[in-house]
Amino acid sequence: MLTIPYPVWLIAIAQALGMLTAPLVIFVGGFLGVMFAPTASLATLPVAALVVGGAVTSMPAAFIMKRIGRRRGFVYATLVAILGSILAVYSVRGENFLGLCFSIFLLGGHMAFVQQFRFAAIEWVSSDKVAMTASVVMLGGLFAAWFGPEIAMLGKDLFSQAFSGSFVLLALCHVVLLVLLSVMPFASIPEVDETVVVKRSWGSLLLQPGISAAIASAAVAFGVMSLIMTATPVSMSEIQSYPLDDTKTVIQSHIMAMFLPSLFAPILFRLFSLLSMLLCGLVVLSAAVSIAIWDQSYWGYWTALVCLGAGWNFLFVAGTTLLSQQYSKQDSFTVQAMNDATVFSTQAIMALSAGWIVFNFGWFALNLLAVPLLILALLLIARWYFFEENIKKAAYE
Repeated sequence: MLTIPYPVWLIAIAQALGMLTAPLVIFVGGFLGVMFAPTASLATLPVAALVVGGAVTSMPAAFIMKRIGRRRGFVYATLVAILGSILAVYSVRGENFLGLCFSIFLLGGHMAFVQQFRFAAIEWVSSDKVAMTASVVMLGGLFAAWFGPEIAMLGKDLFSQAFSGSFVLLALCHVVLLVLLSVMPFASIPEVDETVVVKRSWGSLLLQPGISAAIASAAVAFGVMSLIMTATPVSMSEIQSYPLDDTKTVIQSHIMAMFLPSLFAPILFRLFSLLSMLLCGLVVLSAAVSIAIWDQSYWGYWTALVCLGAGWNFLFVAGTTLLSQQYSKQDSFTVQAMNDATVFSTQAIMALSAGWIVFNFGWFALNLLAVPLLILALLLIARWYFFEENIKKAAYE
């Protein structure tokens, strides 16, 4: 890790500040939904709004970066996040459910730009250091995993209306991020002569086995994680009647498990192949689903959510690494846009469905829904692997 350029570490800090939104909203969104939503089945809508905002903004985020540059793109998005945090304060104080969902939707749009930090970091390094660099940036999530819920609890009773102060503190964190973005360096991307380079169509890019496998890996990682994680606070606190502190600990442990493996990822990627890491992610996610189905005790929830976080990390980091190996410079922003649009759309569908499914069909049915997604990712990874093996055989012959 010592060979990583120092701007990558600054990007990791920016990632940490930017990602505080997700654990904070995941933790308080369900509770605010229960307090303000007109029906119980809409209780997870504030959390889903975060994901939907990311899904809607993910593709524009990549092209905005291409047009105006990384720095200005991140700065403008952070200004929107500050606005969203302030609107959330007033919405909570006014018990305005739709206003809360809209303000979190704006915060979700910022999260789509936060996802671009990993690509900004990769631009600083050579191809052999992509996995290590992606892992370093993901370490920022460890900070967010712990301090997001802590900020939520710290601001819970700051004002008369519960949790309104949480969004005040979130806005201050975004101000700090804005200052950091104004001084940190970004790698220069060589200009591509559009008249000389022939770009591939979206269809031809998606037909490439490596790209489809990488996008499916990231999308399934986020989809399965979002489905189970979004429903967990409601399932634990509202259906199973676990104390609020128990739910907080489970969510904190889950989000830390999402990013803690990044400490060891550089070693793992040296010891194991990319295929092994992809399959490891699928296996650990499958274990999370199995545990969640068969054990609804506190430790059952805790173990399932920790496995869910670790499996997400393996599958997502490996998918990001695979994706970076599949496209040329002229197709980079297009492929990144396709990837994030697919990832956030899948995540949005799962997050929107989570509350309705868990209230109407139960925790068991919700977890079963993850199975076909895991099978789809496995099939596309297998397709990429055998395609690569056939190319190697043809080269030897």
